Amino acid sequence: MNTNCFACRGGECIALKPTRACCDGCRFFKTKRRATTDRKRAKALIAAKPLADQKYIAGKYYQGTMPWRKEAPRRDC
Repeated sequence: MNTNCFACRGGECIALKPTRACCDGCRFFKTKRRATTDRKRAKALIAAKPLADQKYIAGKYYQGTMPWRKEAPRRDC
């Protein structure tokens, strides 16, 4: 069992429905770091789309929110 996978929780794969036991050689294996990088890339691709497409995606997958459009917190010195 490879517990370095982003989807392995308590020995079960939460990426698959129904959940299954995590195993070596899984086709869905991805490190936590790679999963984070992939999410950032996906959000950048969505942000580059026209606003109408972004609204559609937000409504369908993000309950109407657009997390890719949120600004980073400002740090005042």
